[in-house]
Amino acid sequence: MMRRFGKKKRKHGNAASGDVSLNITAMADIFTIILVFLLKSYSSGAVAVSPSAGTTLPSAEAMAPEFESLKVEVNEKSILVENQPVAALSAHKFAGADLDEKRVSKSLNAALAKERKRQNMIAGANKDVKVDSKIMVIADRKTPYQTLKTVLASAAVNGFTDFKLVVVQNE
Repeated sequence: MMRRFGKKKRKHGNAASGDVSLNITAMADIFTIILVFLLKSYSSGAVAVSPSAGTTLPSAEAMAPEFESLKVEVNEKSILVENQPVAALSAHKFAGADLDEKRVSKSLNAALAKERKRQNMIAGANKDVKVDSKIMVIADRKTPYQTLKTVLASAAVNGFTDFKLVVVQNE
């Protein structure tokens, strides 16, 4: 019985003596994978938004998580959907003829309906893509509440119910 124990000890004797070598190539691979993962998660965290000239974003104290989504910008003279003008404004306000009885903008509603139709076609052709209910509203700080309410009502009619208002974070 002791002989077996002795053999076992001799068998592992080299490992206990400190002659352990590290495989540097495997460690470099692991660190590279970790680095790529960290860089990818860091770079996908922020959303780059560049408002058009003349739009001053409001500031805020809290920071909410960002996400990529459909961008609707409200400035003094127009509403833009993905940087394309879709509705005219006068001093941040919709024209009376552009609003229906529910205070939904007809021109913005048409643009958002077109975007929803495009998303449905893409989701129908590719099962990995889902229809998105997210919308990012970029509005000038002088935009009245009634205008924002009309924008959000127009978005909700077309299924864009998960919205974020873009602000500048105070440092």
